[in-house]
Amino acid sequence: MESNQTMEIEATPYSYESSQSEDIQIIAQRVRELRQGGKLTPDVLGNIRRYFRIKNTYHSNAIEGNVLTVGETRQVVEHGLTITGKPLKDQAEAKNLSEALDFLETLAGDPSVPILETDIRQLHYLVLKKIDDENAGMYRTIQVEISGSKYRPPAPESVAGQMQELGVWLAQASVAANKLGATEGLLVAAAAHTWLVYIHPFVDGNGRVARLLMNVILMRFGYPIAVITKEDRLRYYDALEISQTSDLSPFLALICESVHESLEEYEEAAKEQREKEEWAASLAARFAEPEKIRAQNQYEVWKNAMELLKSYFRQMVALLDEGASVGHVYFKDFGNLEFEKYLSLRGGDSAKKTWFFRVDFRSGDRAVRYLFFFGSPSYSLRAETDVTLHVAREEPAGSFRYERLDSIPLPNVPAMVEIGYKPKEEKFVAKTRNGARRTDKIEKIGGSFFEDVVSKHFQT
Repeated sequence: MESNQTMEIEATPYSYESSQSEDIQIIAQRVRELRQGGKLTPDVLGNIRRYFRIKNTYHSNAIEGNVLTVGETRQVVEHGLTITGKPLKDQAEAKNLSEALDFLETLAGDPSVPILETDIRQLHYLVLKKIDDENAGMYRTIQVEISGSKYRPPAPESVAGQMQELGVWLAQASVAANKLGATEGLLVAAAAHTWLVYIHPFVDGNGRVARLLMNVILMRFGYPIAVITKEDRLRYYDALEISQTSDLSPFLALICESVHESLEEYEEAAKEQREKEEWAASLAARFAEPEKIRAQNQYEVWKNAMELLKSYFRQMVALLDEGASVGHVYFKDFGNLEFEKYLSLRGGDSAKKTWFFRVDFRSGDRAVRYLFFFGSPSYSLRAETDVTLHVAREEPAGSFRYERLDSIPLPNVPAMVEIGYKPKEEKFVAKTRNGARRTDKIEKIGGSFFEDVVSKHFQT
């Protein structure tokens, strides 16, 4: 297997795979066309700015454990209401992050003025004020650990020096006058975020400040903001863990995907000249209360079936990895699908890939990654199941970009491309590339997939 060429990000410790350059170029071209075409009127910009303010505030806080819903976040931010029964700290976080976004827009307003180290501290102050006033805007003086990560941040005595080094680079890299839609915007934004998280200069709030810093840089280069969603939390953490080795490839892939999604929102807003209603609000209006209860019960049955499926794949990976004389098999869990997203997909609404789990196979110089993600059922399965699992493969290997199996040219492609669940029969249904369907227990369907992968990739 030939590895991709590594591309260095100038004046930083970071690099990424050259295969990602095409996607970066495509995004940059879309930004230039959108910004230079006069498609965004002041009214449209105002509407979509309010939409992204709520979306970004909700997801950025939710990643850190905030329990407010999208609607509650809107009430706190736009109307200053206090939500009974919800933690006051969570409501203060929503207000603070909204105010930090005001400062962020100020920083983005004149791209000829450099972003300074003091601006990062000001962002942190706005994030933590009235929550932890003692540490708001202050570098940490204690050693910290990151929950669930093997990475140990620098000792407190080295934080100031490392932040000064970051600040010197940032002051130059953040100047984006006459660089509308430049590809370096994505690279600088990704590097700045990861560098700040690596230093971990604050006791709390590092992630929120890093995401703010990333987005102000994107805005300066004319890009829409990248909203890392709550659903992508585990993928986000996984990408950051890999970035500690200076490899930004998976993190950059996630940022590109997020910017792609934001661009679609901008383009839709420009086309329709009105604020795009949040999908959760439209769903709430569509479902009467009895239907919601029925859908919730169906969701619980479906979710239990999906957990059973995932458990089987996890066990198979463990058995294969233990029994393999050469090579290894790895399992990566990205969490289950939430009820609101299940409703959206069941209703046929458009949705981005929702990652469920990934299986990595490696033997010698051969490696392959298969990704299972949720989506609306294909036409042939629509009458049998509500929400299905689609199968994708990393193409090319090492690129962190995934293509659905039914769109990858033969040969060496497993037959199974989609899996659904039939609750009345308490069995799973699998669809193959040629449209054939097979209803069986997960042990039979899953076993066929593993046999297919091994025979197509690793048997000589």
